[in-house]
Amino acid sequence: MLTQERRYTDEYEIIPVRVTIRDRAEFLDMIRKTGEKYGVTIVCLNRNMIAGFEHVKTALVHAIRAWREDRMIARSLEVEVLLYAAGTRQTGQIGQFGPENGINDCYLCIIPPNPEAVTSLLEEMEEVRDEDWSLMSEEKKNRLIEFFDVTPEELEVTGPDRLTDLICERCALLTVNR
Repeated sequence: MLTQERRYTDEYEIIPVRVTIRDRAEFLDMIRKTGEKYGVTIVCLNRNMIAGFEHVKTALVHAIRAWREDRMIARSLEVEVLLYAAGTRQTGQIGQFGPENGINDCYLCIIPPNPEAVTSLLEEMEEVRDEDWSLMSEEKKNRLIEFFDVTPEELEVTGPDRLTDLICERCALLTVNR
């Protein structure tokens, strides 16, 4: 049986989680207050719109760099991460990258890592360890291809198994396309 592992560096931690959200506004308020309490930034990225850990890592690295260099597009690091994850400067296009009401599989991102914040957050959600989140259904592939406007020619040249790389490239290009 696969064991899904957390990913972390000195700058961030990524934890695959499942959470049931009854009221999205209340959930986001809880996330914000937890972040304030522990002095961290917390972002939940919707697994349905993310092409795996490498996609999350790319968004985090670029958003954190923009924040450190004081050249963010957004007013908050949370929104900056969502913009990079979506590969867009348009905040109107990032909603589906965040959690929704109902059962959510999310990449829980904590910037910087903080064990107390993780403990507090995992009281509200379940860490997922027994699923391979790198696998993508055809439905998810098609959704990502459409959202990120990946052309058939790109897939033909790179190969269909390189979809995550193409998406990460679009995230990174946000830095260039300011």
